[in-house]
Amino acid sequence: MQPENRSGDQKRSFIEDARRSQIVAATIATIAEIGYAKASFVRIAQRAGISPGLITYHFAKREELMKQVVLTVHDSMDQALTARTENADGYVSALRALVEGFVHYCAEHPAELVAIGQIADAARDAEAARTWSEEQNARTLTELEDMFREGQRAGELREFSPRVMAVTVLAAMEAAPAELWARPDTDVSEYARELADLVERAVRAA
Repeated sequence: MQPENRSGDQKRSFIEDARRSQIVAATIATIAEIGYAKASFVRIAQRAGISPGLITYHFAKREELMKQVVLTVHDSMDQALTARTENADGYVSALRALVEGFVHYCAEHPAELVAIGQIADAARDAEAARTWSEEQNARTLTELEDMFREGQRAGELREFSPRVMAVTVLAAMEAAPAELWARPDTDVSEYARELADLVERAVRAA
């Protein structure tokens, strides 16, 4: 008899959470190595050293597993960026910490960025993950806009369109993973500092 799939909202044990984390990590590594299209449950199971049936026990559909990969990477990124920005002493300082933190996260987690990038661009069975990624992007833009408006009201940032600046800054940040992947000899600290300098000059009040 097939065990009941536990991929829904049922309360999971510590062991089940650990197994799901193992599967997600194996999925990230598999996509980074052979690409999204070839990352079948069989290949992921081989990477994790488990049976394909154990994956379907935790994730009934490939789409569900891919969405969990996106959620896991974004949660990890949010935690890393929060740690960098929480002690900032102003809007410019917080923005610099955000930009530099993102670049360093990309450099330290290349496989994760490759995986979620391929999932976001992938075919029909990643629709839920892609939709979630688009929603996350919209939330990030809104948060940047709010930050810029608050900084302008505080007199720390110059007058500009918060929406235009948010789109521009996010696009510059999102270009970092591909650049670092294509040029592995890049000085990450210098890249992060230069990008933060550009953003600061664009927003700081005279």
